[in-house]
Amino acid sequence: MNMRNLKKFWNNQDGDVKMIGAVVGILVTMIVAILVFYNIAGSIDVTDIDSGFTGTPAANATDAVMTQAETFWSVAPIIAIVIVAVVILGYVSRIGGA
Repeated sequence: MNMRNLKKFWNNQDGDVKMIGAVVGILVTMIVAILVFYNIAGSIDVTDIDSGFTGTPAANATDAVMTQAETFWSVAPIIAIVIVAVVILGYVSRIGGA
């Protein structure tokens, strides 16, 4: 893209609204997905699944995925705060004329 094409988007206020809407939509989707996963993962009977295998691969996989989901659940609010801070700083810099 050359600078002429970028200048069309520089003062486009509609793009900011769509970006914020997309970020909010993605965050809500991720939160709903994690909540649904927690509800489903708790009802899986890994003992019955593991009875056909040597060891406990289903239980190990479920534990690993639950650990990753817990990590996301801890990091997601930080990501949301950073995104909101970036949007606020963008508006403040625009007000300041920078």
